Amino acid sequence: MAGLGIDTSSVSNVAAKNNSSDNKNTLDKDAFLKLLVTQMQYQDPMEPTSNTEYMSQMAQFSSVEQMQNLTSTITSGQSMSLTGQYVILNVPDAAGNIDQVSGLVDYVTVQDGKTYFHIGENYYPSDYLDSVVSMDYIEHLADQAKADKATSQADAAANQTGTEDKTDMDNAAENVDNE
Repeated sequence: MAGLGIDTSSVSNVAAKNNSSDNKNTLDKDAFLKLLVTQMQYQDPMEPTSNTEYMSQMAQFSSVEQMQNLTSTITSGQSMSLTGQYVILNVPDAAGNIDQVSGLVDYVTVQDGKTYFHIGENYYPSDYLDSVVSMDYIEHLADQAKADKATSQADAAANQTGTEDKTDMDNAAENVDNE
């Protein structure tokens, strides 16, 4: 990415935060292999685990790894298709409170196997995605806001005209009383 002239420092910082929190909550393939090696080292020499059991565990490990790779590929592809779309993200702040950020996705980038949306001047992990909003719906909301504003301005003008008419009638009544 550096060849493209893209400043990835904010992506790296977000990626480091996400990786540190993910490592606390999940076991990845490296942890699985470490557990398997530890199991082999400390097995009972009088009753060793059979080779077929190890092969079964390795086959399960391979299947899980391939499913993770497939999921990652599908997720990246879906994220890439959001370029140019209006999205709403739920972004946690330092205190853990959720702030909603919305905007058009300028582009999507991948770093260390994770996808990030570039919105405005910032990068956001695709994990924060809450909603994708149709541009037609946004245009409808803008048109509705314009119509509401025009209605309220017309009401204000009518009220102003009504007030002026009442003032004119009060002045006319006062002039009649004075005569």
